[in-house]
Amino acid sequence: MRCEQCAKFVSLEFADPEVDQLEVSEEGEVSAVLIIYRNCADCGTELKTATFEVDSDHSDECKDHLNKEGEDKHDLSIAENEVNQIEEGGGRYAKSFFGAELAYTITCACDDKFSVEGTVSDKIAASAMDEC
Repeated sequence: MRCEQCAKFVSLEFADPEVDQLEVSEEGEVSAVLIIYRNCADCGTELKTATFEVDSDHSDECKDHLNKEGEDKHDLSIAENEVNQIEEGGGRYAKSFFGAELAYTITCACDDKFSVEGTVSDKIAASAMDEC
């Protein structure tokens, strides 16, 4: 790939994945938007990007807690634990895949010690990434 800043063909390096949006519904359904970048190895300019809209359903795990007797209001919240890059394949004549994996924890605002942990991930072929 050619970098406009360096005015030469450069190798690309993986930047840390970003979490653009992370939400949990009242029922325990998680949705997130993850963004990955491939940057110029010389100057750090963003050259390629990919955006993933991922989701996961934890409504079965949350159902018993949300339907508990005596509790009036449950307010689920979600926290990001860790975001990791995914880098697979490559080598001679093999496709390279890049992506991101997000680990999270769902908790409830009530006094109970309720929590659910989960992960979401997605990946894309390097050739399918969008140019910046």
